[in-house]
Amino acid sequence: MHLGGVLYVYKGEWGLPSIDFDCLRALCLVKFTRCPLQIETNANPIRSSTGKLPYLQIGNKRFCGYREIKKLLDKEGYPIDANLQENYKLLSPAYANWVFTNLHSYYYYFMFGEPNNFDTTRSLYAKRTMFPFNFFYPSSYQREACDIVMVMGGFDPRDKLENHDGDHLIANAKKCVNLLSKKLGKKVWFFGDVFSEFDAIVYSYLSVLFKATLPNNPLQNHIKGCQNLVNFINRITKDIFKNEGFNSLKAIKSQSSNDPLLTATERHFLESEKKTKILAAIGAVVAMGTFAAWRGVYKQFSNSRRYYDGLEYEDDEALEDDEMD
Repeated sequence: MHLGGVLYVYKGEWGLPSIDFDCLRALCLVKFTRCPLQIETNANPIRSSTGKLPYLQIGNKRFCGYREIKKLLDKEGYPIDANLQENYKLLSPAYANWVFTNLHSYYYYFMFGEPNNFDTTRSLYAKRTMFPFNFFYPSSYQREACDIVMVMGGFDPRDKLENHDGDHLIANAKKCVNLLSKKLGKKVWFFGDVFSEFDAIVYSYLSVLFKATLPNNPLQNHIKGCQNLVNFINRITKDIFKNEGFNSLKAIKSQSSNDPLLTATERHFLESEKKTKILAAIGAVVAMGTFAAWRGVYKQFSNSRRYYDGLEYEDDEALEDDEMD
Protein backbone atom coordinates (compact mmCIF):
# COMPACT_ATOMS: atom_id res chain seq x y z
CA MET A 1 0.00 0.00 0.00
CA HIS A 2 1.18 3.55 -0.70
CA LEU A 3 2.73 5.24 2.30
CA GLY A 4 1.18 8.39 3.67
CA GLY A 5 -2.43 7.49 2.89
CA VAL A 6 -5.02 9.29 5.03
CA LEU A 7 -8.71 8.40 5.21
CA TYR A 8 -10.87 11.42 6.06
CA VAL A 9 -14.17 10.69 7.78
CA TYR A 10 -16.67 12.39 10.07
CA LYS A 11 -15.94 12.06 13.77
CA GLY A 12 -18.16 9.57 15.57
CA GLU A 13 -20.67 9.84 18.39
CA TRP A 14 -22.49 7.49 20.79
CA GLY A 15 -19.31 5.40 21.00
CA LEU A 16 -19.22 4.81 17.22
CA PRO A 17 -16.21 5.67 15.03
CA SER A 18 -18.34 7.88 12.74
CA ILE A 19 -21.85 9.30 12.54
CA ASP A 20 -22.12 8.67 8.80
CA PHE A 21 -23.15 5.53 6.90
CA ASP A 22 -20.64 5.89 4.05
CA CYS A 23 -17.81 6.80 6.41
CA LEU A 24 -18.56 3.72 8.51
CA ARG A 25 -18.45 1.51 5.41
CA ALA A 26 -15.07 2.94 4.44
CA LEU A 27 -13.76 2.50 7.99
CA CYS A 28 -14.87 -1.14 7.95
CA LEU A 29 -12.95 -1.69 4.70
CA VAL A 30 -9.79 -0.35 6.31
CA LYS A 31 -10.10 -1.99 9.71
CA PHE A 32 -11.43 -5.38 8.58
CA THR A 33 -8.59 -5.80 6.07
CA ARG A 34 -5.99 -4.17 8.37
CA CYS A 35 -5.00 -1.76 5.64
CA PRO A 36 -2.22 0.57 6.94
CA LEU A 37 -3.98 3.91 6.57
CA GLN A 38 -4.11 6.87 8.91
CA ILE A 39 -7.65 7.86 9.95
CA GLU A 40 -8.38 11.57 10.29
CA THR A 41 -11.66 12.99 11.64
CA ASN A 42 -10.73 16.67 11.29
CA ALA A 43 -11.74 16.97 7.65
CA ASN A 44 -13.32 19.42 5.22
CA PRO A 45 -15.88 17.71 2.94
CA ILE A 46 -15.60 20.56 0.44
CA ARG A 47 -12.18 19.18 -0.55
CA SER A 48 -13.83 16.02 -1.85
CA SER A 49 -15.01 15.92 -5.47
CA THR A 50 -18.30 14.48 -4.20
CA GLY A 51 -18.67 17.30 -1.69
CA LYS A 52 -18.93 14.72 1.09
CA LEU A 53 -16.84 12.45 3.24
CA PRO A 54 -15.21 9.96 3.12
CA TYR A 55 -12.24 10.52 0.87
CA LEU A 56 -8.77 8.98 0.77
CA GLN A 57 -5.73 11.20 0.25
CA ILE A 58 -2.52 9.63 -1.06
CA GLY A 59 0.04 12.25 -1.96
CA ASN A 60 -1.69 14.68 -4.31
CA LYS A 61 -4.35 12.16 -5.33
CA ARG A 62 -7.79 11.95 -3.78
CA PHE A 63 -10.12 9.00 -3.99
CA CYS A 64 -13.57 10.28 -3.11
CA GLY A 65 -16.53 8.24 -2.00
CA TYR A 66 -16.90 4.64 -0.87
CA ARG A 67 -16.76 3.08 -4.34
CA GLU A 68 -13.47 4.71 -5.34
CA ILE A 69 -11.90 3.83 -1.99
CA LYS A 70 -13.00 0.20 -2.24
CA LYS A 71 -11.77 -0.05 -5.84
CA LEU A 72 -8.34 1.22 -4.79
CA LEU A 73 -8.08 -1.12 -1.80
CA ASP A 74 -9.05 -4.09 -3.99
CA LYS A 75 -6.33 -3.10 -6.46
CA GLU A 76 -3.72 -2.68 -3.75
CA GLY A 77 -4.32 -6.14 -2.30
CA TYR A 78 -6.88 -5.42 0.44
CA PRO A 79 -10.15 -6.87 -0.92
CA ILE A 80 -12.66 -7.25 1.89
CA ASP A 81 -14.21 -10.43 0.43
CA ALA A 82 -10.88 -12.14 -0.27
CA ASN A 83 -11.44 -14.99 2.21
CA LEU A 84 -15.06 -15.72 1.33
CA GLN A 85 -16.04 -18.94 -0.38
CA GLU A 86 -16.90 -18.52 -4.04
CA ASN A 87 -20.63 -19.10 -3.55
CA TYR A 88 -20.71 -16.51 -0.76
CA LYS A 89 -18.92 -14.00 -3.00
CA LEU A 90 -21.92 -14.26 -5.32
CA LEU A 91 -24.45 -14.06 -2.49
CA SER A 92 -22.90 -11.09 -0.70
CA PRO A 93 -23.82 -8.45 -3.36
CA ALA A 94 -27.34 -9.89 -3.64
CA TYR A 95 -27.89 -9.62 0.11
CA ALA A 96 -26.40 -6.13 0.09
CA ASN A 97 -28.85 -4.97 -2.60
CA TRP A 98 -31.74 -6.44 -0.61
CA VAL A 99 -30.69 -4.57 2.56
CA PHE A 100 -30.22 -1.40 0.52
CA THR A 101 -33.77 -1.68 -0.84
CA ASN A 102 -35.31 -2.07 2.61
CA LEU A 103 -33.14 0.12 4.85
CA HIS A 104 -31.74 2.93 2.71
CA SER A 105 -34.94 4.97 2.42
CA TYR A 106 -35.70 4.45 6.13
CA TYR A 107 -32.18 5.55 7.07
CA TYR A 108 -32.29 8.74 4.99
CA TYR A 109 -35.83 9.65 5.97
CA PHE A 110 -35.39 9.28 9.73
CA MET A 111 -31.90 10.79 9.73
CA PHE A 112 -32.47 13.75 7.39
CA GLY A 113 -36.09 13.90 6.18
CA GLU A 114 -38.12 13.56 9.35
CA PRO A 115 -38.65 17.15 10.58
CA ASN A 116 -38.39 16.29 14.29
CA ASN A 117 -35.07 14.50 13.76
CA PHE A 118 -33.29 16.85 11.37
CA ASP A 119 -32.43 19.46 14.00
CA THR A 120 -30.45 16.77 15.85
CA THR A 121 -28.77 15.50 12.69
CA ARG A 122 -28.03 19.02 11.44
CA SER A 123 -26.25 19.79 14.70
CA LEU A 124 -24.14 16.61 14.47
CA TYR A 125 -22.92 17.37 10.96
CA ALA A 126 -22.53 21.11 11.58
CA LYS A 127 -20.20 20.48 14.53
CA ARG A 128 -18.03 18.32 12.26
CA THR A 129 -17.87 20.80 9.37
CA MET A 130 -15.60 23.81 9.11
CA PHE A 131 -16.87 27.38 9.43
CA PRO A 132 -18.63 28.86 7.45
CA PHE A 133 -19.72 25.71 5.57
CA ASN A 134 -21.35 24.36 8.74
CA PHE A 135 -24.24 26.83 8.31
CA PHE A 136 -25.48 25.40 5.02
CA TYR A 137 -23.66 22.13 4.37
CA PRO A 138 -25.95 19.79 6.42
CA SER A 139 -28.87 20.87 4.21
CA SER A 140 -27.25 19.06 1.28
CA TYR A 141 -28.00 15.79 3.07
CA GLN A 142 -31.60 16.86 3.53
CA ARG A 143 -31.96 17.56 -0.19
CA GLU A 144 -30.45 14.18 -1.00
CA ALA A 145 -32.84 12.53 1.45
CA CYS A 146 -35.79 14.13 -0.33
CA ASP A 147 -34.68 12.63 -3.66
CA ILE A 148 -34.08 9.18 -2.16
CA VAL A 149 -37.37 9.05 -0.27
CA MET A 150 -39.37 10.27 -3.26
CA VAL A 151 -37.92 7.50 -5.44
CA MET A 152 -37.82 4.66 -2.90
CA GLY A 153 -40.55 5.69 -0.44
CA GLY A 154 -43.11 7.28 -2.74
CA PHE A 155 -43.57 10.60 -0.90
CA ASP A 156 -41.85 13.96 -0.55
CA PRO A 157 -40.46 14.78 2.93
CA ARG A 158 -40.99 18.47 2.13
CA ASP A 159 -44.76 17.95 2.17
CA LYS A 160 -46.81 18.33 5.35
CA LEU A 161 -46.03 15.75 8.02
CA GLU A 162 -49.46 14.13 7.73
CA ASN A 163 -48.65 13.28 4.08
CA HIS A 164 -45.50 11.32 5.01
CA ASP A 165 -45.95 7.58 4.51
CA GLY A 166 -43.47 6.63 7.21
CA ASP A 167 -45.41 3.49 8.17
CA HIS A 168 -44.44 1.83 4.89
CA LEU A 169 -40.76 2.54 5.49
CA ILE A 170 -40.98 1.30 9.08
CA ALA A 171 -42.72 -1.95 8.09
CA ASN A 172 -40.08 -2.78 5.44
CA ALA A 173 -37.23 -1.91 7.79
CA LYS A 174 -38.59 -4.12 10.59
CA LYS A 175 -39.02 -7.07 8.23
CA CYS A 176 -35.45 -6.56 7.06
CA VAL A 177 -34.12 -6.51 10.63
CA ASN A 178 -36.04 -9.69 11.46
CA LEU A 179 -34.55 -11.51 8.47
CA LEU A 180 -31.07 -10.22 9.25
CA SER A 181 -31.39 -11.53 12.81
CA LYS A 182 -32.51 -14.90 11.48
CA LYS A 183 -29.67 -14.95 8.91
CA LEU A 184 -27.01 -14.12 11.51
CA GLY A 185 -28.25 -16.61 14.10
CA LYS A 186 -25.42 -17.49 16.47
CA LYS A 187 -22.64 -16.93 13.94
CA VAL A 188 -19.87 -14.39 14.39
CA TRP A 189 -20.27 -13.04 10.84
CA PHE A 190 -23.16 -13.41 8.42
CA PHE A 191 -21.28 -15.95 6.30
CA GLY A 192 -19.75 -17.87 9.18
CA ASP A 193 -16.31 -17.22 10.61
CA VAL A 194 -15.14 -14.87 7.84
CA PHE A 195 -16.05 -11.18 7.53
CA SER A 196 -17.43 -9.73 4.30
CA GLU A 197 -18.56 -6.47 2.72
CA PHE A 198 -22.09 -7.47 3.68
CA ASP A 199 -21.11 -7.40 7.37
CA ALA A 200 -19.71 -3.90 6.87
CA ILE A 201 -22.92 -2.71 5.21
CA VAL A 202 -25.20 -4.16 7.89
CA TYR A 203 -23.04 -2.72 10.68
CA SER A 204 -22.97 0.72 9.03
CA TYR A 205 -26.75 0.90 8.80
CA LEU A 206 -27.75 -0.71 12.07
CA SER A 207 -25.09 0.81 14.34
CA VAL A 208 -26.26 4.36 13.57
CA LEU A 209 -29.96 3.50 13.73
CA PHE A 210 -29.40 1.63 16.99
CA LYS A 211 -27.13 4.15 18.73
CA ALA A 212 -28.41 7.52 17.45
CA THR A 213 -30.36 9.59 19.98
CA LEU A 214 -33.17 10.83 17.73
CA PRO A 215 -36.58 12.08 18.88
CA ASN A 216 -38.35 9.70 16.48
CA ASN A 217 -36.70 6.40 15.53
CA PRO A 218 -39.13 3.44 15.63
CA LEU A 219 -36.52 0.93 14.47
CA GLN A 220 -34.28 1.50 17.49
CA ASN A 221 -36.41 -0.50 19.92
CA HIS A 222 -36.98 -3.17 17.29
CA ILE A 223 -33.21 -3.67 16.95
CA LYS A 224 -32.94 -3.86 20.73
CA GLY A 225 -35.28 -6.84 20.60
CA CYS A 226 -32.82 -8.75 18.35
CA GLN A 227 -30.08 -9.57 20.83
CA ASN A 228 -27.77 -11.22 18.31
CA LEU A 229 -27.75 -8.05 16.18
CA VAL A 230 -27.08 -5.94 19.28
CA ASN A 231 -24.14 -8.23 20.13
CA PHE A 232 -22.94 -7.97 16.51
CA ILE A 233 -22.95 -4.16 16.67
CA ASN A 234 -21.33 -3.95 20.10
CA ARG A 235 -18.64 -6.51 19.31
CA ILE A 236 -17.47 -4.68 16.18
CA THR A 237 -17.61 -1.32 17.93
CA LYS A 238 -15.63 -2.43 20.97
CA ASP A 239 -13.18 -4.87 19.40
CA ILE A 240 -12.44 -3.42 15.97
CA PHE A 241 -13.04 0.28 16.62
CA LYS A 242 -11.87 0.45 20.23
CA ASN A 243 -9.51 3.37 19.44
CA GLU A 244 -11.79 5.19 17.00
CA GLY A 245 -15.04 5.20 18.97
CA PHE A 246 -16.13 8.62 20.24
CA ASN A 247 -18.65 9.84 22.78
CA SER A 248 -18.77 13.60 23.33
CA LEU A 249 -20.56 13.34 26.69
CA LYS A 250 -17.97 10.91 28.00
CA ALA A 251 -15.12 13.09 26.78
CA ILE A 252 -16.54 16.30 28.23
CA LYS A 253 -17.41 14.78 31.61
CA SER A 254 -13.93 13.31 31.98
CA GLN A 255 -11.73 15.65 33.99
CA SER A 256 -8.42 14.16 32.84
CA SER A 257 -7.06 13.22 29.42
CA ASN A 258 -5.18 10.43 31.18
CA ASP A 259 -8.40 8.62 32.02
CA PRO A 260 -7.74 4.99 30.98
CA LEU A 261 -11.37 4.56 29.90
CA LEU A 262 -11.03 7.19 27.16
CA THR A 263 -10.45 6.07 23.58
CA ALA A 264 -7.65 7.63 21.55
CA THR A 265 -10.19 9.75 19.66
CA GLU A 266 -11.78 11.02 22.87
CA ARG A 267 -8.35 11.81 24.34
CA HIS A 268 -7.46 13.74 21.19
CA PHE A 269 -10.75 15.63 21.51
CA LEU A 270 -9.93 16.71 25.06
CA GLU A 271 -6.44 17.81 24.08
CA SER A 272 -7.76 19.82 21.13
CA GLU A 273 -10.42 21.37 23.38
CA LYS A 274 -7.73 22.48 25.83
CA LYS A 275 -5.66 23.99 23.01
CA THR A 276 -8.72 25.79 21.67
CA LYS A 277 -9.55 27.24 25.10
CA ILE A 278 -5.94 28.37 25.62
CA LEU A 279 -5.82 30.05 22.20
CA ALA A 280 -9.20 31.65 22.83
CA ALA A 281 -8.00 33.00 26.18
CA ILE A 282 -4.81 34.39 24.61
CA GLY A 283 -6.86 35.95 21.81
CA ALA A 284 -9.24 37.53 24.32
CA VAL A 285 -6.37 38.99 26.37
CA VAL A 286 -4.70 40.42 23.26
CA ALA A 287 -8.00 41.88 22.04
CA MET A 288 -8.75 43.48 25.41
CA GLY A 289 -5.21 44.82 25.69
CA THR A 290 -5.37 46.30 22.20
CA PHE A 291 -8.76 47.85 22.91
CA ALA A 292 -7.55 49.29 26.24
CA ALA A 293 -4.46 50.78 24.60
CA TRP A 294 -6.55 52.29 21.84
CA ARG A 295 -8.98 53.80 24.35
CA GLY A 296 -6.04 55.27 26.27
CA VAL A 297 -4.58 56.92 23.16
CA TYR A 298 -8.00 58.13 22.09
CA LYS A 299 -8.71 59.57 25.55
CA GLN A 300 -5.39 61.43 25.59
CA PHE A 301 -6.09 62.78 22.12
CA SER A 302 -9.58 63.92 23.17
CA ASN A 303 -8.24 65.60 26.31
CA SER A 304 -5.57 67.42 24.32
CA ARG A 305 -8.22 68.73 21.94
CA ARG A 306 -10.39 69.97 24.82
CA TYR A 307 -7.33 71.61 26.40
CA TYR A 308 -6.40 73.29 23.14
CA ASP A 309 -9.94 74.54 22.56
CA GLY A 310 -9.93 76.24 25.97
CA LEU A 311 -6.72 78.24 25.38
CA GLU A 312 -6.50 81.75 23.99
CA TYR A 313 -3.33 82.84 22.26
CA GLU A 314 -2.06 86.39 21.74
CA ASP A 315 -1.98 85.79 17.99
CA ASP A 316 -5.66 85.02 18.05
CA GLU A 317 -6.44 88.29 19.89
CA ALA A 318 -4.30 90.27 17.48
CA LEU A 319 -6.09 88.67 14.54
CA GLU A 320 -9.46 89.63 16.03
CA ASP A 321 -8.31 93.28 16.50
CA ASP A 322 -7.13 93.48 12.89
CA GLU A 323 -10.48 92.20 11.68
CA MET A 324 -12.33 94.78 13.76
CA ASP A 325 -10.18 97.61 12.31
